[in-house]
Amino acid sequence: MSLPLIRLAIGPTNGTAHYGVLLNGTEPVTACATHSPDLRAIAPNTSHQMCHSCTRAWLIFSTSPHPGGEPEARPAAGAGKGAVAHRSIPGHLLGYCGKLLDNRRTSARRICANCTRLSNALERFQRRAGELLLPPAGPCHGDDALLWASKGRSDMVTGHRRNSATGKAHCEQLLAGPSPGAQECAACQRHWEEAEAIRQIHILPVMREETAGWEQCTLDVFDERACAVEAGDAYTVSGCPERHHVVAVADRSRESHTDLFVYLSGEDRVTDVRVRRERLVTVQRPAREVGLNPVPMST
Repeated sequence: MSLPLIRLAIGPTNGTAHYGVLLNGTEPVTACATHSPDLRAIAPNTSHQMCHSCTRAWLIFSTSPHPGGEPEARPAAGAGKGAVAHRSIPGHLLGYCGKLLDNRRTSARRICANCTRLSNALERFQRRAGELLLPPAGPCHGDDALLWASKGRSDMVTGHRRNSATGKAHCEQLLAGPSPGAQECAACQRHWEEAEAIRQIHILPVMREETAGWEQCTLDVFDERACAVEAGDAYTVSGCPERHHVVAVADRSRESHTDLFVYLSGEDRVTDVRVRRERLVTVQRPAREVGLNPVPMST
């Protein structure tokens, strides 16, 4: 029987949470090898801080491999040829150890000790836990109906619409996380409806026209981090059949995610996408004329 991968913590409302299972319904076992008999299953939407190793373990368990194939090991971003090799998380330019990785192979024989440590911990965890039952993967694209709770969770009744351009609610509240079933904030609803009208009336027809002849364009195709995509690019990502045409980018470099506004040609709609900055994507970029200086990509 498959065991569900759940969140475990000592405190029911705050503290550090880990991903793991309950063997025989009572014995907590975590993916990162943290041991405590006081760990208990907790609710999905709490204010716990997630264990960094468990967050990477979740990505390892839940991310589809990059369609173009991935090497067993990569060097760290900006490291030389003889640098230590890191084991990469499927579908990401991120090592098991958490370091950003370069998009190239490495011939180094020396393996990162922290990558090895987490890899060994996950092997032991899977031997004990057996086949895991993972929660369904979240949608790649934005859910137009999703409401968020305000930071501090002082008001769990009111839900807010998230503005991907600012990372805040449309009413300027700081947000903590999704809050399904909440009652929608009136100010957020008003601002969102105004923005949605502009999207449908002005942006959607323009994107239909701009992408109609995409297949006939001369394109540069390459693999990169999601944070390197630019407005005017298109990209594909593992686990999603859609091609995403990037309308606008709101890349806040200190955050873990890049917020994109994209046109989905297959679904014929525009929507918001939140994607981890180190996610490995295949970029299609219209070729620039020979002789022009290339526009440097953000890192």
